Amino acid sequence: MSIAEKLLIFREDNYHEEMRKRNFQSAVITSDKGLLKYDEGDISPSPLTYADLLSNNTPLLKAFEALMNKRRFFIRNGNQVDHIVTQSDLDKIPMRLALFGLISALETNLRQLVKEEVPDWQQYLSQERLTAAHKLLLLKTARNEEIDLLQCLQLADLGSIFSKKRRYKKFDPCLTRDRYNSCFGKIGKLRDAVAHSQQILPFSWSEIHDLLVFIRKISESKNQTH
Repeated sequence: MSIAEKLLIFREDNYHEEMRKRNFQSAVITSDKGLLKYDEGDISPSPLTYADLLSNNTPLLKAFEALMNKRRFFIRNGNQVDHIVTQSDLDKIPMRLALFGLISALETNLRQLVKEEVPDWQQYLSQERLTAAHKLLLLKTARNEEIDLLQCLQLADLGSIFSKKRRYKKFDPCLTRDRYNSCFGKIGKLRDAVAHSQQILPFSWSEIHDLLVFIRKISESKNQTH
């Protein structure tokens, strides 16, 4: 519901005109036979079915999954159908916040995995990246923050540690280094785009979905470890 729009229900005698006026691609129409649906390109309206509906308590990320396979859903609120959600609605602040949160959770998970499984992690980073981490550590300790060097690593640093010695295989035995590095590079670009409120994200929603599947695999592997 955080990204859905209020649904306007049209009459059978004016739905074409109303859709054209509002540049709508989909509509719900009231008729003697009950509610009908119409999508641009259809020959005529047809009955609204369960496959066209999402419950109003559907979690945002489940709605995201559903919208990868269908351009739009109408939202059911009890016995009422009163909202619509489309793929275009994904590019709203709630979804962007969810993406940023998931990437932040990935960073937290990886940092914990490094702490538990790669005690000699410093040898797998370049001197340049270690120097950057030490500089950040000095800045933070000067502000009396209780922090250690590991907490000063960036997402790319954490990803790089698991790129070495084929550690990425723990997330998915079928992963290749090229695929792993490519996903991490894209996740970094996506995080930066969301953090800087870029109007257009650098990837399609289908590509972003694939990145979320990748993030989920890492989270699941951490849970299986424990």
